[in-house]
Amino acid sequence: MIEEIIGIIIIIMAIRTLLAKNKAERMLYVNVIDFAVSALIALTVDSPFGLIIAITFFITSTIGSNAIAYTLNRLENEIILDE
Repeated sequence: MIEEIIGIIIIIMAIRTLLAKNKAERMLYVNVIDFAVSALIALTVDSPFGLIIAITFFITSTIGSNAIAYTLNRLENEIILDE
């Protein structure tokens, strides 16, 4: 049951990612997809190695989340010159 709910969340976020016009908004939706995929891995694979894969994916998606936050912060401070 919970796997289906997470799958629906992934599908909704994927559609919102495709429809978003703002780059910052797209990065946030991709971040949600990353965390949802790590949850699906942890719930689906029934072995200790599956847990290791889920932990690894979660750590790398957290690093990606930090990169997104850093990029969004840089976008706010960026000066755009109109030509």
